[in-house]
Amino acid sequence: MRKKFIDSILPFQVGSKNLRGRFACVEKVISDTLKNHHFPDEVCALLIEALLLTILTGEMIKIRWRLSLQIRGSGSIKLLATDYYAPREGGKPARVRAYADYDKDAKHFNLESGLFAITIDQGKKMEPYQGITPIIESSLSKSAENYFFQSEQIKTFFDLNITKKHGEKNGKNWSASGFMLQALPEDNDNELVDDQSWNTLKNRIIEQTKDYLMSADFDQYRFLDNIFQTSALTVFKETKIKFGCSCKRKTLLYTLAKYPKDQLEEMSDDQKKISADCQFCGKKFQFFLQEIYDYHES
Repeated sequence: MRKKFIDSILPFQVGSKNLRGRFACVEKVISDTLKNHHFPDEVCALLIEALLLTILTGEMIKIRWRLSLQIRGSGSIKLLATDYYAPREGGKPARVRAYADYDKDAKHFNLESGLFAITIDQGKKMEPYQGITPIIESSLSKSAENYFFQSEQIKTFFDLNITKKHGEKNGKNWSASGFMLQALPEDNDNELVDDQSWNTLKNRIIEQTKDYLMSADFDQYRFLDNIFQTSALTVFKETKIKFGCSCKRKTLLYTLAKYPKDQLEEMSDDQKKISADCQFCGKKFQFFLQEIYDYHES
């Protein structure tokens, strides 16, 4: 019996039409990401959307280390921040984390206008690349589609589905799926997908995703076959996804050591200690001032 397709991302391509894409379903990843936070439902839903976009984009670009998405809005939601860490080796899961900053006194939560920024960091000795585009119509999907059109001139479609179950707390009541489809430029072997075929595929994805996800015997391979209806469809090996934070005491110590001594003293308490919490996982760190001074001088 095939295992349930969950907390996974599945790459595919359609050779005859020069199409490529990714399909992802997440559940435990969401609960693990949100369990240390108490975000309002509207904030949770948008953060899950951002997390899906990060997973789909990170796997599509074949990140060797980290892809970060930061969305800064002018509305009551100030920041959505997500990271995707590529698998450390073949067969290992990718890791993700997410955080939101918002106006705690707001009655309704939205992004309004702002910036949509993707940072690609391929690791040591590689200069990070950042692309920044505006938020489009307060929609994360449209903003991501616009990002790919502006930065890579690639027609892209995202379909994100977020579901909340009732009666559970701390993130355990959410499940979500994301579909990413790209139409690549025409080449010698493959034709360019026309606008009518593109729109037909988009509508089919929207309609069938909702139906399939509600099915108890959901099969991701049959799902993709029904959408594309062609023998030119190639489905690759899926990648598992899990929550994973990269915060380390040494990294924070290195960051604190860059501050001038007078600022460090202002940040410290009566016991000459500085406390720092990881915004992503909630892990707490404490540093004595002398420890920071010694690290700076070493």
